[in-house]
Amino acid sequence: MAATVRGLAQYLDERIPRSLSCEWDNDGVMVCGGDGELKKILLTLDVTADALEFAANCGCECIISHHPLIFKPLRSLAGDTVSSRAAIYAITHGITVMSYHTRLDALDDYGVNDTLCGILGVENAVPFGPAGEAIGRIGELREPIQFDAFCVNVKDSLGSGGLVVVDAGREVKKIALIGGDGKDYLMPAIAAGADTFLTGRCGYNLDIDAAGYGINVIEAGHYNTEAPVLQLLQKLISEEFGGIEFVYYNSDKTKIV
Repeated sequence: MAATVRGLAQYLDERIPRSLSCEWDNDGVMVCGGDGELKKILLTLDVTADALEFAANCGCECIISHHPLIFKPLRSLAGDTVSSRAAIYAITHGITVMSYHTRLDALDDYGVNDTLCGILGVENAVPFGPAGEAIGRIGELREPIQFDAFCVNVKDSLGSGGLVVVDAGREVKKIALIGGDGKDYLMPAIAAGADTFLTGRCGYNLDIDAAGYGINVIEAGHYNTEAPVLQLLQKLISEEFGGIEFVYYNSDKTKIV
């Protein structure tokens, strides 16, 4: 089946329903560049200026991202903010932008956190998190593993340039994880009985607290813990629509020096 903007947006709303989104979130169709047939889609974590230019040069009619192009309401389209400049560029170049944020985190099987579970071998995972926002996952490894060995697996599997870790002296067996910025999920991980908490970023003060609570922490990078879901997004779209070429863009502007 050929994809149009309207048809793809409707399909993704069905497969990644808004009901999964946190109430503070803003996602879905950010900019509509028309309703023609989609032949080429750019998949990226962030809709940066470089990503938009790359999409235009590649002939992509649509960008699908994890992080919303427009997160806070725009007061104007004067081009005085990064978001407004990006929206203007997308509109003037006829590029549709769709973003799927916390609902993609929470999604079963194809979501950010289930994808992480699959990569890291976390089995029988169930949702966990703060009240009303249980979009993380907690599950177990088939066999316990020493913390240092597990860190090597994480670094290699996610392509992280380096990890920030807290070694609480515990074997890794029961893991709570959430891709991206997981600082609000540390205490729920402790309450759920996890021996290890894995996220993209947590923060120095919480890491110090974690040592006191006796839970291992692994910060594997915001980008590295979320980017793997883009391949699952391609698979999800391809299950319904044929004839689409997919292009990936690495929007990570951070590096370890």
